[in-house]
Amino acid sequence: MTAPKPREIIARTMAGKVVPDRPYPTSLPDELAPWHCYLSDCGHSIAVAVAKRIGPHPTEDDLVPAPVKTVLRVGWTMIDGYVVCDLPYHDELGLLVDEHDEELDSEPPTAHAPLFVRAVGRPYNPQVTQWPDGRAELVMALQGAEFLLFFGDPKPHEIKAFRGNAEFGLLPSDRWLMWLYRFTDPHDSNPKHGISWSDSVWQYHRATPAGTPGVPGQRGTTFLLNLILIDSNSGIIKAMRQVSPPTAFCDALRDAVQRQKAVPDNQQQAFAEIQTLYAQYDSLDLLTLAQARFEALRDDTAR
Repeated sequence: MTAPKPREIIARTMAGKVVPDRPYPTSLPDELAPWHCYLSDCGHSIAVAVAKRIGPHPTEDDLVPAPVKTVLRVGWTMIDGYVVCDLPYHDELGLLVDEHDEELDSEPPTAHAPLFVRAVGRPYNPQVTQWPDGRAELVMALQGAEFLLFFGDPKPHEIKAFRGNAEFGLLPSDRWLMWLYRFTDPHDSNPKHGISWSDSVWQYHRATPAGTPGVPGQRGTTFLLNLILIDSNSGIIKAMRQVSPPTAFCDALRDAVQRQKAVPDNQQQAFAEIQTLYAQYDSLDLLTLAQARFEALRDDTAR
């Protein structure tokens, strides 16, 4: 078995987040040092595989960033050259860590995720060629907003549905925001050919580092939301469009972001609340709790 190459693997798996030239302020154990990286959203980290999420042999697809302090406190084992830790993990929220373990340098990183040209037939991110199948991610920053869907080899009817009518719902809370979505082709009556109601969690304190977390534009105005469908097997964009949500929805989203910003980060509490919600409701049920909704028709008019 070929030994993993930490620098190359980190560049692939943490693409867009790594801030160069940020060494750890003290010496690290020899096993951990090659797996250290500084990420713009969570600071000094070790790329680890979570014990309960791996099979007999970990791979680079299993890696997540964990605070250095967490790894040093909890301990680790080395399996096939990878750092493996027994840490709590949630499929939607990711790694659950003590916020006090995060180490961000006093000088904020100047690098954000690199900007790439978005176009159908081109990679969403040239540095990443594979993504988790079925992943959905809302990326919100004052600089722009995107909603990303990753399907393995999207079928033609899924692409048509994505380009058809798009519906969204918003369910906010103090520590999380539930983004509900559905895509349907108005010319296809087969319900199996659409992208049925599903949901994605967004958290202010865990936002993807695409800039300053927030909603573009001023209160009382709309903004452009980029919708992008990506082949998770290749990283290639298969469909994309832009919609402008109604101003009432935009302001509800702005209120939801400010609500989270005002509350200190508590990942364990957020995890418990979301677990309780998922135990009681599925995505369609959650829609009945949504505090704001809008629909973007095939011609991209919103209502």
